[in-house]
Amino acid sequence: MASRNLSTTEKRRIAAKVGVSVMAVALVTILLFLMFRIADRAGSGSHAEEASTEDRTGILTVDGVDYKKKTDLMTYLFLGIDATEEGDDSRENLGGGQCDTIQLVVIDNREGTYSRLSLNRDTMTDVKSLDQDGNLLAITKIQLALAYAQVDDDDVISCENAADAVSNLLYGQEIDKYCSVRMGAIASLNQLVGGATVTIEDDFSQTDPSLIIGETVHLTDDQAVHYIHDRMNVGDGTNEARMRRQETYIDAVKPVLFDRCRADNKYALEIYDTLEPYMVTDMSRNDFIKLAAKLVALDEKEAPEITGTSKVGRWDFMEFTVDEDSLEDTVLELFYDKVEGD
Repeated sequence: MASRNLSTTEKRRIAAKVGVSVMAVALVTILLFLMFRIADRAGSGSHAEEASTEDRTGILTVDGVDYKKKTDLMTYLFLGIDATEEGDDSRENLGGGQCDTIQLVVIDNREGTYSRLSLNRDTMTDVKSLDQDGNLLAITKIQLALAYAQVDDDDVISCENAADAVSNLLYGQEIDKYCSVRMGAIASLNQLVGGATVTIEDDFSQTDPSLIIGETVHLTDDQAVHYIHDRMNVGDGTNEARMRRQETYIDAVKPVLFDRCRADNKYALEIYDTLEPYMVTDMSRNDFIKLAAKLVALDEKEAPEITGTSKVGRWDFMEFTVDEDSLEDTVLELFYDKVEGD
């Protein structure tokens, strides 16, 4: 069957068919996700254009290897929002309300696994600017974190715009559900879980002197906010370092959450109730219950890391440019199956 080279835009369309402030709230989004678990190529893109073709049977060919879109996948986007107050009082257009922690949970029902893909907030990608009615004003290549803020006074449209930006980055993969939570919930949730024990590997002397490099501490609620949230004036000041701290915190609280939820089947709902005032989602309470029942039997499969390069860009903001090969490999691993020969 005849094939032709695809442009990046065409490739993203086909993939869909066959298929400015600082914030880090991994605690919020991951506690929410763990509640469910326990409760019942920037650059030229030449490689992509030259390597990928698709025929009418839905087969995607990359570097001479055939792939077919996985069936029976579900995707859940979790966003940590740089705002402290409850509800709409937290919005500050373009100066706050950015999605800084961005995690995509991909459930493979056929395989019986889930993967958690962390996306760098500084990733440079095409982002839509919308008015309060959701009408398109412009498309600009900016940080992924700004997708939430490029909307006028509507948290639901902000979430949808962030989901659209993530989908676009991942070659048009569908985002089934979203959930955003404001950073104001961090302290309350840390209290609920009883804190976490971590070893301090970055210099917090300018933001929280009680977090002494080299010491192992059981984080208080205030310390947890600094440990998870702070980036500027901490260590090398990079988002990558902050993401590593978030993963360390997640690893620390997982066993605690598991034990408490096993001991008390109402504990997961207590987490949900703590989050609810800070949360915007298109999932109903019943959706959460169904998701919990689905995830309880699944195994976690480590997601690949999207690599790239960081630099200081315009207005001294960090810019993360993804490696196109790494991005393509990640999309193929999460959303496609290799077609085995006869």
